[in-house]
Amino acid sequence: FLSPSQHHVFTRRELRDILPEQDGDLDAVPQLLTRSGADFLWAAGELARMGYREVNLNLGCPSGTVTAKGKGSGFLAHPDKLRAFLDEVFEKTPITVSIKTRLGMDDPEEFGPLLELYRQYSIGELTVHPRVRADLYRRPVRMGYFEKALAECPFPVALSGGVGVAGDAKRMETAYPT
Repeated sequence: FLSPSQHHVFTRRELRDILPEQDGDLDAVPQLLTRSGADFLWAAGELARMGYREVNLNLGCPSGTVTAKGKGSGFLAHPDKLRAFLDEVFEKTPITVSIKTRLGMDDPEEFGPLLELYRQYSIGELTVHPRVRADLYRRPVRMGYFEKALAECPFPVALSGGVGVAGDAKRMETAYPT
């Protein structure tokens, strides 16, 4: 992931990580971790010029140092600011935007309003990590919320979390063939 700053310059390390020729035949999708629409749009524009066709907004990272800055899943605690951010991004983006999200900060019931918000945009794909920020990676995933996203979203939905071994992947593939 990249965390674009107000300086609108990629570091040398970031450039090494995102140079498209390193991707080979992979259809890589850089992930952006920011709460600034201007910074997101700058990075998305630069990535589009490099040939990327999609960027992913990370609203799933539960790290305390990230959420304390209102980024990652910390952004989910500010739905009005998130709405303004998404309005700006989807109005001006030069590239497909996908989103990775958690269910909310503390309560999985936060996901209903978040899902309603996401459905207002032309998201390329919504990746749902069916835990809240407070769960980190310790508590079981809440598959009912993932199923809600599958049923209600007009765009592709993917799962993140709860798949630790090949058997888990096989069970998910059988349960959710789409």
